[in-house]
Amino acid sequence: MRLIRRISATGATMIAVGAVALSSATPALAAPGDASARGVVVDLSAAVAGVPVVAADVVIGSATAPAGGGTDTETALAITIPGALGVTASGTVVEVSATRGETASSANAEIADLALAVLGTPVIDADVITAAVNCPQTGAQTADTTFTGLELFGEPVDLVPNTPGVTASAAVTVPGLTGAALNATLTNVETVTDDGAVAIAVQATLRLTGTVVGGPLLDIPVGTVILAEARCERPLGPSPTPTPTQPTPSPTQPTAPPTDDPTQPPTASPSPVLPVTGDDTTRLWWLFAIGAAMVTVGGSASVLLRRSRAAHDA
Repeated sequence: MRLIRRISATGATMIAVGAVALSSATPALAAPGDASARGVVVDLSAAVAGVPVVAADVVIGSATAPAGGGTDTETALAITIPGALGVTASGTVVEVSATRGETASSANAEIADLALAVLGTPVIDADVITAAVNCPQTGAQTADTTFTGLELFGEPVDLVPNTPGVTASAAVTVPGLTGAALNATLTNVETVTDDGAVAIAVQATLRLTGTVVGGPLLDIPVGTVILAEARCERPLGPSPTPTPTQPTPSPTQPTAPPTDDPTQPPTASPSPVLPVTGDDTTRLWWLFAIGAAMVTVGGSASVLLRRSRAAHDA
């Protein structure tokens, strides 16, 4: 007989579990214009006394916007988990799509007719689950999720974004454990920042509890399941077109005749060479007198010489 126990989502332990669930999501994209989406992500593993009882690791539907721009899309993917231990799933990933554009990036994921069971117990069922984000170059980023027919352990649930979520448990049969129960917490994420947006429609965190025969109570982490995830980052604005810079013309300087080096003293024009005239005017007059006397004596001698020649000829 299956036992279903509702556990308050406000309990301290479950709040901690919810916080772990939120923090364990795929790291947010960092590069401007990035966008991605995933349909179903199952990462479950548990062992009791060293014996594996749960093992499933698969991603069904993944899209990443091309680096150079454009859209990446996958559609109509069957939800199956080949080789899983203790986990079964069915349904369809209707679409995962991610687009990078010049003015916006966006992503979306949609799942239909989902049924996920662990250790033979139905855990999550839903008719439709969607997640969508939009990151325009200008304006507000958006993140939206929707659910139709969402159930946890067969009971309808309504998830409120960015809260500790809803927690419940169901009895399960596990070899080596008595009083075994599978505990699940479902959370919903819709967050936006100045640069991006994240939407995760359903994120389930699972734990297994029970008592080993003759031993202590065990609390074993089982893992996480993500249903419909979309992420995007705001693209960068267009780079401004640089205005050509015109060289500033240098003012034309008038051509001036060559000038002397301004650092050298000016060169004086050569002065005419004057005869040496002595030390003062007295000496100058003496020289003048002597010259005049010599001229007079010379003239007198010349006259006497001519007279002497004339008398001799007679």
